[in-house]
Amino acid sequence: MLETLRSFFGLFWIRFSWKMYGWLTSPYKVTLGLLILMGFLLLFSSARLRRQIIKAAVVVLAAYWFLISPVFSSLAVQVLVNFVPQDTGQPADAVVVLARKKEIEGERYNSAISLLESGRVPQILTLGRSQSVRTFQLLQQRNLPAEGKLSGVACAWTTKQEAQSVASILGPQGIKNIILITDSPHMLRSWLTFKSVGFAVTPYIEPLPATVRSSDRTFLAMREYLGLLSYAVLGRFKPSTTPLPQLAQEAAEEFPPERCAITLEAIRDLVSQRS
Repeated sequence: MLETLRSFFGLFWIRFSWKMYGWLTSPYKVTLGLLILMGFLLLFSSARLRRQIIKAAVVVLAAYWFLISPVFSSLAVQVLVNFVPQDTGQPADAVVVLARKKEIEGERYNSAISLLESGRVPQILTLGRSQSVRTFQLLQQRNLPAEGKLSGVACAWTTKQEAQSVASILGPQGIKNIILITDSPHMLRSWLTFKSVGFAVTPYIEPLPATVRSSDRTFLAMREYLGLLSYAVLGRFKPSTTPLPQLAQEAAEEFPPERCAITLEAIRDLVSQRS
């Protein structure tokens, strides 16, 4: 029952936070919305209260514009990165690439392929069907074989579910040491979450594209601060007492391979359907 409630609120948070993200990262929408609200309140306020409303609106707008400034956005992201251990360059059994919105994903799939090509990892596991297709196409463009090198997994909505679904695929293969690729704001929570299910994780931070605005960077970071808080309260960073192979079996019940695993054959079928 408790886990069901956690999943429900997790999905609610994802949908709500991304909707808020879309609104809060638009300075003009926020400014216009606050001005309209202020104008409405002024119509029904006394002269004394109007001055207080105007002062409050000025403070809120000033705070908002500071929060979305390049200075604050860089600081907000950097604080998250400072808690993540640096990539040591050590090899691993697989590289796991977490999915993000296309406009903020950067070059993570090319980075994963470069790790494969350099010999640091023998295989790539991508989160998401379209992401698996894109990785397959990039392998083809670089004339690299995909056989035995690429697979994927779907069905996950939250970072915790991503870790569990990856465990359901890699656990039965005896894979514990992984390189984890995601963007700088998302890495700390992802690293802690994947560690909690039993993986030995080497973080590989993919920088946000230069085209990502400072307002987007700020609220990506703010979303992660709230995510870190909620995961800590829910105990999702607490190391599992269940060995990874056993946890993988349990995860496979929630993320059955026949529904969630994306084999290379399935990826090829998706490519042919889209061509």
